[in-house]
Amino acid sequence: MTKEKAGFFSTERGKRFIKFAIIGTIGWGLNFLLLYLFDMLLGITFLKDIDISIWVFAINQGVVASLLSMAVVFVFTFIMNKIWTFKDQGKEFQPSTLFQFFQFTLIGFVGYAIYTGIMMGLHGSLLWNKYLVMTIAFYAGLISNFIWNDIWTFNPKFIEKRMKRRKNKNKKNQELNQINLE
Repeated sequence: MTKEKAGFFSTERGKRFIKFAIIGTIGWGLNFLLLYLFDMLLGITFLKDIDISIWVFAINQGVVASLLSMAVVFVFTFIMNKIWTFKDQGKEFQPSTLFQFFQFTLIGFVGYAIYTGIMMGLHGSLLWNKYLVMTIAFYAGLISNFIWNDIWTFNPKFIEKRMKRRKNKNKKNQELNQINLE
């Protein structure tokens, strides 16, 4: 594990941000490509006629294609960030990858909500240029996602605390089992 400087904006954190931004940009492009491919594939299958309304949500071929592409991109960006961007974070604690993926995905949805809110606010309400707003929204989500993943998902201090809690819980369970056996 590398030592961080006292401030939030350290050299190590800056390097991680650049890597995170590279992976995020690749993920953004991959999402567009996969959305196109899934939409095309679903269009030639029996799913082309899907049109289900659940409450206010219309689930159709485009929504299914979008969900599939987002799922693939979440897995891709998580794996790449874990093995490249945050590879030195918490190595000695062997964190639960599944739990980290849950955290990463939750943060991703929050970032998507930020992106959508900015799009609706600046483009939908104020009628700013769509492409300018998409760029602002993308970088706002990217920065937010990086900060939360750096602080929560891949932070060695949180990983260490989680591992200690798990170890204490296992120890208490063993003690209870020992008492029950006696």
